[in-house]
Amino acid sequence: MESNSDLDNSSGQETASPAGTGSEAVKHLNELQDLLSELSFVNPQPRDASGFEVLRNKVLHQISDYLIPRISNLRAPLLVVVGGSTGSGKSTLVNSLLGEQVSLSGAVRPTTRTPVLAFNPVDQPFFESDRILPELKRVAGGGFNAQGGASTNQALLMTPRQQVPQGLAILDAPDIDSVSDENRELAGQLLNAADLWIFVTTANRYADALPWDLLTEAGAREITVCVVLNRVPRGAENDIVPDLKRLLLEKDLDPSLLHVLNETQLGEEKLIPSEHVEPLLAWLNSLAADSAQRQRIAAQTLDGALRRTAADVSELIAELQEQENQLGELRTLTDERFAQALARINDSLNDGSLLRGEILARWQDFVGAGELLRGIEGAIGRVRDRVGAFLTGKPPATHRVEQAIESGLHTVFIAEITKACHDIDRSWQNTPFGQALRANLPTPRPPQDLNEQASESIRLWQRDVLDMIRQEGAGKRKTARMAAFGVNGVAVILMVVVFASTAGLTGLEIGIAGGSALVGQKLLEAIFGEDAVRRMATKARKMLDSRAGDLLAKSSSIYLDELSATSQPELAERLGKITAGLNGKGAH
Repeated sequence: MESNSDLDNSSGQETASPAGTGSEAVKHLNELQDLLSELSFVNPQPRDASGFEVLRNKVLHQISDYLIPRISNLRAPLLVVVGGSTGSGKSTLVNSLLGEQVSLSGAVRPTTRTPVLAFNPVDQPFFESDRILPELKRVAGGGFNAQGGASTNQALLMTPRQQVPQGLAILDAPDIDSVSDENRELAGQLLNAADLWIFVTTANRYADALPWDLLTEAGAREITVCVVLNRVPRGAENDIVPDLKRLLLEKDLDPSLLHVLNETQLGEEKLIPSEHVEPLLAWLNSLAADSAQRQRIAAQTLDGALRRTAADVSELIAELQEQENQLGELRTLTDERFAQALARINDSLNDGSLLRGEILARWQDFVGAGELLRGIEGAIGRVRDRVGAFLTGKPPATHRVEQAIESGLHTVFIAEITKACHDIDRSWQNTPFGQALRANLPTPRPPQDLNEQASESIRLWQRDVLDMIRQEGAGKRKTARMAAFGVNGVAVILMVVVFASTAGLTGLEIGIAGGSALVGQKLLEAIFGEDAVRRMATKARKMLDSRAGDLLAKSSSIYLDELSATSQPELAERLGKITAGLNGKGAH
């Protein structure tokens, strides 16, 4: 079998401008790395990895595995990654280039479980640290044993060999289309960490879509790619090679770096005959011997990687901004619905309906409304005396009115908050984005202790009113007047006046409870004065509104806290500034 190659005729490409070097560039990349680590995306399909999470992880690996190490040392040995599809013969090619079995090959898939890194012992310091591929644990070995040797893809098998030319290292990567998800991901990660690719394909599979997705990106990044067309039947290269070169040109890849291996019988050690791989080996040796050419390739790949990283980050920023828009829409929807709930609570308090039913009955028991309404034009002193006597004789009546007020407010609060939570749940469920966030919310909604929260809010308001009564009645004269009713009795009267006055009810025009409420108002005016009662009623109502708002805020926080935890409004701006720096004149 004969080996055909255009490698020796390669004219190469002009030297690219070196990428940004020095501590400033590394500082920007470290900052970018930190920001991307904070970045998270809402995934509408939690069973599958989000495409943008995958892209974020890819950029993180690109920074740690390649950009920072290469910027830190542009003259470090080149990393040549050998990649390709399942069964293309990558490991056999690596073994043949080295003249011995260092990487497992065979029919069992996947064969390459642990990436194998072969390098000259002189270059070992460059690769044994976490300078490149820091997440992969370094393990030592002399190749694979019959049982398969190393079998984890979370490690890098270090194989120093004198026959590897100083100045470059060869890494045998897992299959790009491996049956193992982890192997496929690692293959992509390793190719992104490479200075140069040797991409192995076969006569039967050279036009497969997946390899060309990777080769298209390699062309866009201006990576030097040597394509090895393996296992070509004799004579078939006359048809295949022109077509393959055309495809390479379309993807901005150098067709002169195409190397063709005809079908051949492997030797006893399962190696390709040396004369077949000699042109490829000679090219690698010449590259290793030419420091200027190695640096040109490193700079070109680095420049392309920086541009690709900036483009990827820009794509992440666009998605982040779209995510912020959707979070904003859900936040507005939630705020508006709870604002509507508060407005409906206010409507219930303002329309006088709260004075119907139990509150009205207990209030009329409290003041003896039947008699007092008939004597409404009489002296206020007599009215006060009657109410005072009533209070003295039946003190529990005050508590019954308080309970009725608490029960009435409680019913209104619970009803509106429950409706709001159910409406918001339905609205969030109607969007994929809201659906994904809804899955993170605590259950049940409204919260299980809403009844206790509502009762506590009402009791706190009643306590607010009591405190205000005590402050307003601090004078000796007012204290004496209040003694006939008790602080609790005066507070109850004020609460009823609040509900009647905010409904716009006046005098005998009131059909529900206006007359008895007017009695209470006159009693309060006799104690505190007309202006003070008006001020106290307004303040009491504001305090009730505040307590209601606080109660609604506890339920709305179930939704808003999730939105706030997901929102990252400043991150897009900070990422944009760093990306602009990567695209700036000083970075290329």
